[in-house]
Amino acid sequence: MEPMNESFSEYQKQIRTGEIARVYKSLIAFMQSLRIYFKNNHQEFIVGSFYQGAMDFTYFPISTKELKEKKLKFVIIFDHQEGSFEIWLAGQNKQVQSHYSGLITEKEMGDNYRASTHPHSILEWVVLKNPDFNDPVTITNRIEEGVNVFLKDLNRVIG
Repeated sequence: MEPMNESFSEYQKQIRTGEIARVYKSLIAFMQSLRIYFKNNHQEFIVGSFYQGAMDFTYFPISTKELKEKKLKFVIIFDHQEGSFEIWLAGQNKQVQSHYSGLITEKEMGDNYRASTHPHSILEWVVLKNPDFNDPVTITNRIEEGVNVFLKDLNRVIG
């Protein structure tokens, strides 16, 4: 572990202002409401547990019957550092991820996608960068549209 005395005093200074805690709580509440939205409005999805993360990624997984049979799922992520909502394709384990990483490339999926930047993803798509949190309905709609495009593209490539 790296020394943190200098960083810790900056951390304390930022925490004392209250802004980080306020914004973080609001982000978590939004992501929880987004998960509930998908659970209540998309019966075709199997919506997994919510993961708050450690101020890096906050996410929840979603699958479909067809993806589950292939041991795949996709994850709706908020990347705190990048300020972006992303969809990642993930596998049940490293063997599944390795298998599908060989079958699916960002080129086959389209221009929206990038190769994995994280050990737990196969493919990634930044759906919305720097969202306007004053308009949560638009954020939800953009993510929902992104999920639909993602599933359509994925079905085209792996059936």
